[in-house]
Amino acid sequence: MRTGAPSRADPLLRVIAWCAVIVASALPTVIWREAGHGRASWLITTQCVILVVAAIGVLPFPRVRVLSRFLLALAAMRIGWHFVAPWIGGADLIRRWSESADWRIRLFIETAAPLTGALLMSLTLIGSGMTRRDVFLCRGNLSAPAQPISFLGLRKPIPWTVFGPALLVVFGVALPLFLYFTIHPDMTAGGRIVRFLPWILLGAAVNAANEEFQFRNVLLAHLRNVVSPAEAVLLTAVLFGLGHYYGQPSGPIGVVMAGFAGWIWARSMIETRGSAWAFLIHMIQDIVIFSFLAAASAN
Repeated sequence: MRTGAPSRADPLLRVIAWCAVIVASALPTVIWREAGHGRASWLITTQCVILVVAAIGVLPFPRVRVLSRFLLALAAMRIGWHFVAPWIGGADLIRRWSESADWRIRLFIETAAPLTGALLMSLTLIGSGMTRRDVFLCRGNLSAPAQPISFLGLRKPIPWTVFGPALLVVFGVALPLFLYFTIHPDMTAGGRIVRFLPWILLGAAVNAANEEFQFRNVLLAHLRNVVSPAEAVLLTAVLFGLGHYYGQPSGPIGVVMAGFAGWIWARSMIETRGSAWAFLIHMIQDIVIFSFLAAASAN
């Protein structure tokens, strides 16, 4: 993955980028909660303040100024997910609607509210001079070669039209097995899944598009002249994986699974110069997840 890679990444930029990802990630929250403490909004506020201050602080220094938009994008993501979206969900009208509605309406609210993060992150693109293709907001070359991945046994490039479907098969086996043993769905609830299917499809499409834009499109675009594409892919994968500790899939295994998926999806963007494969595979994964959640829901 040498597309657009700097000839030699500045070590200082790499250190700041990695520190920013750790600060912006769910890791501080995971450590705090697993130590026996409850939720702490002050912790997320501190993370956001650190990122915003850092984004402003690097501006006077030409060597690291290029990271300012990346730092702001990370702060915008945290603000959107952990302050604006909960505020919308907790508004009296939305809360009353959610409490009186069934699972499909709650799914729609839960997947639509985080779109505020995408809106805030999009502001960091204003004035950047980036094109739609720079942010991977296009289909891309669907048959572009997927570069070798030795630990997967992929020793030579193969078209994404082969690699993408193969990934769907692998994920299609691993994810349902994990969800079956963690969510404990009612396997007789097939009728509920069929009844909720239009909402499952809508929620999966919205969630996949939103998470791809926030965790990959914008961040990869801001990192393109900062670190190598391979390191940019890894940075976004770590952020995405850690964010799933309390999500679905969850726990340490969920972090690894989500991190690997995020790594694959980010690679697909870099290699195809577009979002089609990332969005498609992500959406199908979400359809599986939401179907299991529907089967496990009470109404």
